[in-house]
Amino acid sequence: MSTINQATREIQAKIVYYGPGLSGKTTTLKSIHEAVRPETRGQLVSLATEGDRTLFFDFLPLTVEQVNGMTLRLQLYTVPGQIFYEATRQLVLNGADGVIFVADSQAAASDANEESLASLERNLVALGHDPAAFPCAFQWNKRDLPSAVPVATLRATLNPRGRPEFVSVASRGEGVMDPLKEVTRQVLAALRTRTPPPPRRGTSPGVTPTPLQAEPPTGPTPPGPGSPAAVPTLAGKQTFTLSAPLSSGPLPEPPTPERFAPPPARGTLSFTRLFTTGAGQLADVEQAIRDGKPTAAVRAAAQGISDVLGGLEVLERSDAARAALLGIDGREYLKLLRLSRLPEGLATEADALFALHVLVGARLRAESI
Repeated sequence: MSTINQATREIQAKIVYYGPGLSGKTTTLKSIHEAVRPETRGQLVSLATEGDRTLFFDFLPLTVEQVNGMTLRLQLYTVPGQIFYEATRQLVLNGADGVIFVADSQAAASDANEESLASLERNLVALGHDPAAFPCAFQWNKRDLPSAVPVATLRATLNPRGRPEFVSVASRGEGVMDPLKEVTRQVLAALRTRTPPPPRRGTSPGVTPTPLQAEPPTGPTPPGPGSPAAVPTLAGKQTFTLSAPLSSGPLPEPPTPERFAPPPARGTLSFTRLFTTGAGQLADVEQAIRDGKPTAAVRAAAQGISDVLGGLEVLERSDAARAALLGIDGREYLKLLRLSRLPEGLATEADALFALHVLVGARLRAESI
């Protein structure tokens, strides 16, 4: 779910590209990565098989322009297209705020498109979402191929609900930004609906700004049957901006000091109360911190992270890949590994508290699956 970090004035949202194998999900992310300005994008990470199919996911942290005074940071993922990675598909989809379904326009891909869409709806339901209301857009890819079926055929088969749809030729970078902009708009609208802002100072209690209303999609009109998309090729580096203004009211203000409860008495608080499993490792880390043994705390936390990753029911055996799949920040994971290798006596209390933070976050994510 999208989150608001009031300290950094940042909204973070996760968008997942779903679709059958070889439909163009990886190519779409690569095209977006090449199109946006270098200062607004992170490193594109790809884990692929020898056949160049996405094995797990591509990850592109993309920072876009400010929205109502807050910076929007998008995390873009793709799921593996092969049907035997169903468990991994659901794991990647967990915590998503929106989905872009990338369909292969070729007639031969009809069955694969339908199977993948059915998989998407099953997994959304399993994660507690309503597929009919979840932020979503369809991307009809490979419109330049002679074997592409008419858009009307794709719409009738895959998009009977009439969700926003766009045509693309991801291999040329055509039409890849419009679905992302549309789903981003839907995600922000859902965020406003889910978390109405508190009354501003000076207003009457119970009076809040009206949530953002749904707007029609702003993408291009699909071309006629069998014709390629008339979308200009990307030229130069782009700034990711939303075509629809978000002016329906401010996002929640940072909490004021009076909203915080008094801190609990020293020594009475423990993260172990959050968990039914793995509490022993957390207790060991916390006890080592209390005993003034930060190196022992860091190493115990690193072992705890390893145990969490080892317990994931996915095919990938690499801890690094599992950490990224679980949503652990790559920089934090690497820092924890580095700290765990420090000689005795060099780790600090701050290092130990950081290690505890990473372990608690990992266990919370693992328990949400």
